[in-house]
Amino acid sequence: MLKDRIEALKALFKDNDDRVRQAASSAVERLSMKADIGKFGEALASEDVLVRSRAVFGLAGLEDTKSWEYLAMATADRDASIRAHAVHILGEKKAVKYLDAIVRRMADPDMSVRIEAIRAVGAIGSTAHLASLLQLLRDPSNDIVIAAITAIGRLKDPRAERPLIVLLSHPVAEIRSASASALADID
Repeated sequence: MLKDRIEALKALFKDNDDRVRQAASSAVERLSMKADIGKFGEALASEDVLVRSRAVFGLAGLEDTKSWEYLAMATADRDASIRAHAVHILGEKKAVKYLDAIVRRMADPDMSVRIEAIRAVGAIGSTAHLASLLQLLRDPSNDIVIAAITAIGRLKDPRAERPLIVLLSHPVAEIRSASASALADID
């Protein structure tokens, strides 16, 4: 039972070794968050941006895949920084189940959210949205193009070879450089 685990871990708060006390403290914190995961949903519905932001940061520390559902909800938050952070975390956690929510953010009105979504697609490593990434190679923003190139490289999909070769003659050096790196990553 969760309560029993927490109590057993709390007994280690008096251990002689700092590492043991620190590990026990961290474990109690994670288990307590896990026990209260429903409260994150309530926090994400708050009108207060700081409350919603803290909820996303709290969810980042959880290993429970239930937290991914709340993070996916946060990708649609009205605040761009919350959307960007939620997308980033889902990418870090390789949350394939919520890939569609991430991909929707590749068209977000906020540039930072778009970039985080593109990076997350690359981090997850699914080639399901390679065509969407390839379309971004024609985006007017160099930052978006570079993020897309990097994500495409992480996918290692040989179907991206030709578009990346074309970009080797792009007028912007950073795009040529990113394309060269991505081509080396393709299998």
